[in-house]
Amino acid sequence: MDAVKFDVAVIGAGPAGAWCATRLSASGLRVALVDGSHPREKACGGGVTGRALALVTMSAPSTPSTPSGLPGLAADELRASPSGVVIRSARFTQQSKATEIELSRDPIRLGVVSRRDFDARLLARALSAGATLVNARARDIERTDGRWRVVTDSGDIDARWLIGADGASGLVRKKVSRPFARQNISIACGYYVHGVTTERIDIAFEHEPAGYLWSFPRRNHLAVGVCAQADVASTSTLMPVVDRWLRANVEGGRLERYSWPIPSLTGSAIQREVPCGDGWMLIGDAAGLVDPITREGIFYALDSARIAAECLEDEPRAAARYAERLRSAIYDELDLAARLKARFYRPAFIALLLTSLERSARIRAVMADLIAGEQPYHSLRRRLLLG
Repeated sequence: MDAVKFDVAVIGAGPAGAWCATRLSASGLRVALVDGSHPREKACGGGVTGRALALVTMSAPSTPSTPSGLPGLAADELRASPSGVVIRSARFTQQSKATEIELSRDPIRLGVVSRRDFDARLLARALSAGATLVNARARDIERTDGRWRVVTDSGDIDARWLIGADGASGLVRKKVSRPFARQNISIACGYYVHGVTTERIDIAFEHEPAGYLWSFPRRNHLAVGVCAQADVASTSTLMPVVDRWLRANVEGGRLERYSWPIPSLTGSAIQREVPCGDGWMLIGDAAGLVDPITREGIFYALDSARIAAECLEDEPRAAARYAERLRSAIYDELDLAARLKARFYRPAFIALLLTSLERSARIRAVMADLIAGEQPYHSLRRRLLLG
């Protein structure tokens, strides 16, 4: 059977893939969005920053049949979402020391949603814009005569461009690039605590291994977890950290365990990363676009999708332009975060940070901006010193 022809095959229908497909389809390209598993829940906090919401609400392309904006997830509708929680405050702890800061809810600085719900709405937006969902798993990818052939469970797809949005361990990265080394992957593990919720996020800084534990509330449960580099930790060493925190901080609730790999690149790996080539691009987690300190990746997934779509709309030198723009817009900032990471998680620095949060309104403002994804790392040190 002949392969169905498209301009672009986007593999993976998470936030990066769905948003890229939305923008490409709205520009008039024929887009196949290949994924047999989305929308689905994902083992993460589900935090969506204000700047990430802005990408999909303020800059959404419209088509004759669909208005601008992301259906049901506009910033002013997040409170009414069946799974959405607008965060009121953030509490930071280091052993017995704790401090709490307020977060603005108008405008929203941080919201928490079910990834199943968030991803479903983005997928609906892509289909409304004209993308074709291939509800099947991509089994193989071949490059022939300057085009891509994607083999799926429901038939083959032929496309001029291939977009890898299928995650850190996805098929596209394995085919066009190389897998991430173990030292560039984090393990996230923890529990959904059903029947317990709040409007506060909790961040508990850990010394061994260096990092933090989080508790993010959703409408009817908490997502509690911890994350560390895969070359120094495992689920067997991390889960006791979560268990201890739950015993000390949460009463009741039904536990549902999860674990998930997250890209967390070193500075040298970020500098070496090649996110595109002849006829292909990687976006989101597949390109390693996750903050090494906070492990936040939704904004970078959406922003890389936007950049990729804009480059493809003007195809000559699309891959080269994508590499240049991604380096200046995202990779340079992540490289700086990777170099700051070791110093950031030193116990003495965290202790100083918590003391400063208690005493200084300006430091609290800096931390609120950091949580919201609005504080660049290149000016973080200066703002902290001025606080």
